Amino acid sequence: MIRLDWDRSAFPMPRSLGFYTVHVDPEPGWPLGRKGLQITAAWETLAGAETAGLVTLDGDVAIDPQDLAAMLAAVEQHPADVLIAPVRLWPASTKMERWIWGHGKGGFSRNDPDDPDMFGFSFTYLPARLVTTMIAQGLADVTYPSVDATARRIARELKLRCRVVREASPKHMNW
Repeated sequence: MIRLDWDRSAFPMPRSLGFYTVHVDPEPGWPLGRKGLQITAAWETLAGAETAGLVTLDGDVAIDPQDLAAMLAAVEQHPADVLIAPVRLWPASTKMERWIWGHGKGGFSRNDPDDPDMFGFSFTYLPARLVTTMIAQGLADVTYPSVDATARRIARELKLRCRVVREASPKHMNW
């Protein structure tokens, strides 16, 4: 499980939840950081041969123990699927007029489909097959905001099912 901390702006979270913090910082030549490189390095550091996949938590998303338990239960039931916790994304982050869901069908909106083909990394599980394919296709060279789009594209190419974890209700704190 990784927590994506953009420019060291993530709010404090108990270490006991077990997330490995991945710092994505601005660098010369990469003003938005190298998110793909950081995720690749985290996977190569943390994943073992039996690792089912990768749970991601953005630094501006808050979860509670029930949200984490719901995600982990979903991983146990559906380890080969992309699992997305429903998160409302706020205009301060999206630059949209109103909030939108962090998952969607054909695009992001206020529609809430059960079978999305759009997702971000707010609080999301990516199966190992997706992560390793992303890495094989050059994830280390992909920067924000293209990392999430790359994950979506490859998930579609692999024909992975995407499911919404309705029992989780994380909160996007960038409002």
